[in-house]
Amino acid sequence: MTASANHEVGRNFRRRSETMDSRTFESKNHSVGLSQYHLEWCPKYRYNALRSDHVKEFLIQKFHEIAGKYGMVIHNASIENDHVHLFISIPITISLSNAIQLLKGISSHEIFKRFEGFRMRYPKGHFWSRGYFFRSISNVTSGAIDNYIRNQKNYRLVKPVGQLKLG
Repeated sequence: MTASANHEVGRNFRRRSETMDSRTFESKNHSVGLSQYHLEWCPKYRYNALRSDHVKEFLIQKFHEIAGKYGMVIHNASIENDHVHLFISIPITISLSNAIQLLKGISSHEIFKRFEGFRMRYPKGHFWSRGYFFRSISNVTSGAIDNYIRNQKNYRLVKPVGQLKLG
């Protein structure tokens, strides 16, 4: 895979641009929604294992293959020397933790197959660190949602949820 006008290794890669409005909501049986996230994770021990352009291009390709196979859409990706950023849409039938497990697990397996030298750096076979960062993405602010709920005509809590006493 060679670098193209849309892809510079180590920089942002924009795959597909979609607006985040009701026209892009996903609908399944009795559910409607949009499940988009900013994800970030790093190699185990935060080594600069991703500094090679070949590794970066390989991972971009693998992330897109995994996403395509499981119905995810990568809108933007950036692979730095010691961490990965993804802006991704996940089908509403897949949990966030399952999506991350698929992305990290399959890419780890594939990177060990393609770049055998990583087996020496990671002899236990764990390429990625256990943790990850995530943030849901929306074009609606928390203030707008708070205002929407406050202005509903149905029953409203008098006290904020944090001040309620249970049982």
